Amino acid sequence: MRRSQAFCYRTHVCLLTAISSLALWSRLAAATDPGNPLSGVDIIQIEQDWMLDIADPDPVADCPQIVTVFGAADPRYYTHAVFELNHGTQPEYAQGGMQLQVWRGDVLRGYQWQRAPAELNAAIERLTYTTVMELGDGRQKLYVKDGHSITWGDFGDTGAESLRIELTSGRQNYNDWDRSSSIQHSRVAYGANRVNKYVRTAIRYYTAEGLHYTDTSDDYVHRLAEDAVAPPPLE
Repeated sequence: MRRSQAFCYRTHVCLLTAISSLALWSRLAAATDPGNPLSGVDIIQIEQDWMLDIADPDPVADCPQIVTVFGAADPRYYTHAVFELNHGTQPEYAQGGMQLQVWRGDVLRGYQWQRAPAELNAAIERLTYTTVMELGDGRQKLYVKDGHSITWGDFGDTGAESLRIELTSGRQNYNDWDRSSSIQHSRVAYGANRVNKYVRTAIRYYTAEGLHYTDTSDDYVHRLAEDAVAPPPLE
């Protein structure tokens, strides 16, 4: 390796180390910040509320298709859930309904179907649902609950086709969870012009004693300009 190349390599490594150290310091500082509502507690359950306003679905083209990603850490490397709406991709692509998948990095750990093959078909329809990650008894539980739509009615962690998958886990808490991760990795995978908005409306943090803190900030995954003039959605 030439001197200039070696210098660039060492500089790159030092920069990555500094960035990693800064990120770790930021998380540690937040964990001990008296002004942080999550400081000094162990978070063992996180719920995220989601809302979708569908403008004009096309059942023939099987769109729109929505993907919600949630989990404790970076989904590129660690255990996470993928919730697919109006389609499913495991073990092969199929139209309609919904599918919950759990992955560790790029290794599939399990999946559950619900409401297939019914497809989104109501114009100006609002869908709401909650994604949950929960720790307890040496297990991590990833599931969808309290789902409601015109097309499918109620859906989620109910019935024989419950959208819930549990895995053994040595994780003790979710204190290192990054609230931006779900927003960064979720998306309208197909037919984005048929979704007025896709937004996370609340996050609830739980300790062993129960609900500890609620964040009601709106975080948008997707929004059309037409959302500002769209008629009230059907619920």
